[in-house]
Amino acid sequence: MYIFEIIKPGTWLVSEDRDWSWEVEGLLRNIESQFYEANLTLNMFLGSFDSERDFPTSEQWQADAQRRSAIQKEIEVQYANPYDHSVRDEIHLETEIRFKREKWQSGELPREFSHNQSFIYARAFLYALDSFDKFLKVLKNYPQAPLVIKKLHDELGEKFPDLRGVRNTAQHMEDRSRGLGAGRNPKPLDLKPIDNQLVKSEAGALVLNCLNGTKYGSTMADGHYGEVDVSPESMENLHSIFVRILEAFEWKGPKVHLPSV
Repeated sequence: MYIFEIIKPGTWLVSEDRDWSWEVEGLLRNIESQFYEANLTLNMFLGSFDSERDFPTSEQWQADAQRRSAIQKEIEVQYANPYDHSVRDEIHLETEIRFKREKWQSGELPREFSHNQSFIYARAFLYALDSFDKFLKVLKNYPQAPLVIKKLHDELGEKFPDLRGVRNTAQHMEDRSRGLGAGRNPKPLDLKPIDNQLVKSEAGALVLNCLNGTKYGSTMADGHYGEVDVSPESMENLHSIFVRILEAFEWKGPKVHLPSV
């Protein structure tokens, strides 16, 4: 498990303007919250690979086939002529339903559940980074905010250049899936060439909700394919930026170690 530790330089901000310090402390708490959401979802994302189902072994496949056959025979006795073509589909459907329910009751997850966990956690990581970015943007424009905050916001954009584009696609799949860009009246996408481990196309390709190793990606509104790496390295970059955000302010009171227990 990855736990990214932070030592806040103090408990409260130093300022004669109590309203200002209260509001800025609130923004910093929100940034902190998004930082640890990203940390948590990184661990959940990495852990989800362990829970993905392997392809069944020949022994498991044979055992499943035998169980299906046994269930089918139990169902067939309820029919006067189970070999009549008019009831074969019905018997097959009921067999599948009972077989699946047995599997689920024994603790086995549907394939759709196990397969999608990684994607859910990858998007959660993406959204946490995006919210971190949005709160930091508000903070940099706040009156009397240290000038370095703007530089740190720019650095975040450099470390995660595709963040906003990939997040926008993730939240507007209904447009991208139809080959449309962003905006109230989106125009057709002008797909750009793509060349990675999954797709190679000089003419461009529409790729949505994709995992390339630890990189979550999609075609963005400008037609380029973008990625955000859901990795400890990404968290290291975010950690470095967050530490310097906190250090940019003057604090008072005891230092605070994060996260809590």
